[in-house]
Amino acid sequence: MRQILLFSLCLCFSFSLYSKEEKQKAIHVVKPKISIVIDDLGDNSIIARKMLSLPVKMTAAILPHTPHANLISDFATAKGHDVIMHLPMEAFTRPDLLGPGALFSHMLKPELQKTLLTSANSVPHMIGFNNHMGSLLTENREKMRWVMESAKQKGWFFLDSKTSEVSVAQLIAEEVGVASIGRDLFLDHQGHAPSIAKQFKLMQQIAKRRGHVVAICHPYPETSVFLAEHLTELSKNFELVGVSELLISQLKSEHLALTHSLK
Repeated sequence: MRQILLFSLCLCFSFSLYSKEEKQKAIHVVKPKISIVIDDLGDNSIIARKMLSLPVKMTAAILPHTPHANLISDFATAKGHDVIMHLPMEAFTRPDLLGPGALFSHMLKPELQKTLLTSANSVPHMIGFNNHMGSLLTENREKMRWVMESAKQKGWFFLDSKTSEVSVAQLIAEEVGVASIGRDLFLDHQGHAPSIAKQFKLMQQIAKRRGHVVAICHPYPETSVFLAEHLTELSKNFELVGVSELLISQLKSEHLALTHSLK
């Protein structure tokens, strides 16, 4: 139901005119938006619930067919977070890290789409997905088109984790008509506190400059501690939102720009 509501809203923003009250609100100065995505959830429910209990809105990216996917998804939804599937896709290295439900370049269309939908059924409440690994598959235009065709039928959005610098996934999503956005940075790619602090500062700089940012992190103990210490303070100057809200906000901005250009 949430994905149906999300994209019903998107359609409304795309085709309806703003009310006088909405136009007045648009004039007001708003806080830059930050969307923090927690990847690799599903195997450890304790740290997942600890991070998702922080008093800000985030996005929970849950690996399919993991032992705690249902519990974490229910918990995240109850806390008001977005839930997306962290879909394993073939990479150029380390196939042993993919886990179950992965998509591979050797798959024909029926097998690939069946695998995708079976994986999605293991993640309740999901309204979108992003790629886990996938440096190889996200460069494949044909396979990405098959993925996005299924996503469009289901009303899902797509977040490109950008594990490849030449990923075509977001481009194909836009061609097919799937709402999409790309990751801007990883908060904890190196996994230690000084690096997280540096990326945390960069995240804020991007948000201030562009108005929004998407940052991916992981359920590492160091990350959990750092976010617990800094997110409340961060929320004073930034609006922390789920990826879905960021997409809707972008659609509203695009609609306003189009409305002004037609005058």
